[in-house]
Amino acid sequence: MTLDMLSLFGATPSQGEAFSTQLATALRLITVLLISGLVLTGCGGAGANGGNGDDGGGDDGGDDGTGLSAPAAPSGLSAAPEDGAAQLSWDAVGEADTYRVYRDTSSGEGVSGSALSTGINSAGYTDGSAENGTEYFYVVTAVASEGGESAESDPSGEASAAPFAVPSGLEGTSQDSQVDLSWSAATGAETYRVYRSTSSTGGAEGDPLATGVAETSYADTTAQNGTKYYYRVTSVNPNGVESGPSSEVEKTPFSDPPDRP
Repeated sequence: MTLDMLSLFGATPSQGEAFSTQLATALRLITVLLISGLVLTGCGGAGANGGNGDDGGGDDGGDDGTGLSAPAAPSGLSAAPEDGAAQLSWDAVGEADTYRVYRDTSSGEGVSGSALSTGINSAGYTDGSAENGTEYFYVVTAVASEGGESAESDPSGEASAAPFAVPSGLEGTSQDSQVDLSWSAATGAETYRVYRSTSSTGGAEGDPLATGVAETSYADTTAQNGTKYYYRVTSVNPNGVESGPSSEVEKTPFSDPPDRP
């Protein structure tokens, strides 16, 4: 600070030097504060912008781009074994457009492999590729679809089925108070049931004459001579499920049977 300025404030030279020192210190402090303020402002701005970026990234992460939500898992799955097939049914899922069926020969595999069938548009499916004598385990998933994209549900509960054949080749021979029956083995059957009626039937009606028959033959020793009987046989698989009936055979026992079976 010049002497003229010092004189203006009525200060001596020594006082002027002290005042100059204090003024320089104040100016440095103001400069530091200004720089700090600019730095803080810049950080705050970057933080605000970064926060907006994070929000945008979070939205993208929660949306897979399809706008679809996976439907609820199907419930009520059941599997009914048939001759060379398994008939599946389940409760319809409101959000589902189609269903997928998965099959395995081991329990608990779920959807670990490729689907047996996809694009099923009803709450039922017939597995016509099942082989008699093999037990299969099934699960079903629901699928929502839109614009070529899809979202698949969790799998349903598991259901099993062991397809088995209907007995074929049923034959009978009339004896004295007896009719001897025989038939061809049915693949997948564990035992057989024999049905008898005194009139022709459309199937296996009424209570069976015999159950748990382990062989492919049976002797009806309760038949009465002169009475015409109609017989059918069914298969029973290892799960205790009964097949449809065989073809019908008609026989009449005699005390002196004719010269024919």
